[in-house]
Amino acid sequence: MFEKILGQEKVKRIITSQIKSGKIAQAYMFIGIDGIGKRFTATEFAKIMNCSVNDFSKTDVGACEKCISCEKITKNVHPDIHFIGFSRQAELEKSNLEKQKILKIETIRYMQKKVSTRMYEGKWKFFIIEPAEKMNIAASNSLLKTLEEPPKNTVIILIARHKETIPRTIISRSQILFFQPLKVNEILNWLMSNYSIHDGTKIQDIVSLSEGSIGDAKKLADENKKIEPSLWFKFKTQSFYISDILEFSKDVVRQNAALECVNAMIYEAKKDFRIYPKMIAPAIELLITSKMLLLRNVNAQMVLDNLFFDLMDLMSFKYDR
Repeated sequence: MFEKILGQEKVKRIITSQIKSGKIAQAYMFIGIDGIGKRFTATEFAKIMNCSVNDFSKTDVGACEKCISCEKITKNVHPDIHFIGFSRQAELEKSNLEKQKILKIETIRYMQKKVSTRMYEGKWKFFIIEPAEKMNIAASNSLLKTLEEPPKNTVIILIARHKETIPRTIISRSQILFFQPLKVNEILNWLMSNYSIHDGTKIQDIVSLSEGSIGDAKKLADENKKIEPSLWFKFKTQSFYISDILEFSKDVVRQNAALECVNAMIYEAKKDFRIYPKMIAPAIELLITSKMLLLRNVNAQMVLDNLFFDLMDLMSFKYDR
């Protein structure tokens, strides 16, 4: 079971054993950094328990991936599998996803209504709450009532980066499973199987910068394909005219790629930081500040214009000395 999940052998062994024995916990807490398979494991768990072809009590092969149930879960349209998070909350509030900072009691109450309804077509109902550490006190207290008396054949999975802000009463009613950062060879093999990156140094850099997160490795690899990798080099060498900066900034904004552009430059700058830490540190600080402004929805054109001119001045000063 769980053949598609990279690493996490201990987690997979524990859940597989429980599935085979029929001793499924009513609540789990998946803890670990982003991009290491927590949500994917929860989804695969739901598939196995609801697959209409493979009997989880008699087979080790997991979900078939082809039956209607598996396909619906893959497409996130199965009526008995619910993802409770910022996207759902924004939908309920009819507001922007970017405004969601905490999980509120109204969202947990929505989940509780779904918990109390009958099963539509599955064998098991799954409720996957992410990010669980972002629940406010009212939401946590409300969830506790459900954890104390969950209905039969219902599994609640809380996904979080850490458990320090989650009330102990919730932690005590959940089985804690810690997800570990992936090993270097696991990320390296995955990248080589899914991307055509022929530069050995570049792929090693991606593995190193991902710090055990397959999600971060994928983002870095995608950005490496989408954004011109020589942009950072141009700033270092001053190999373009000042008039080019505003035009390039406009092009990036038109492509809705401002964040990708900054991320790609951070990737390139971090490689130089290993060799020239004192020289590159101020530039990385500028890049990270710009990234935070973009994440806060500050005007992308203004952010990039300021960033590019500041970088040009900074790098010109550094390399003229």
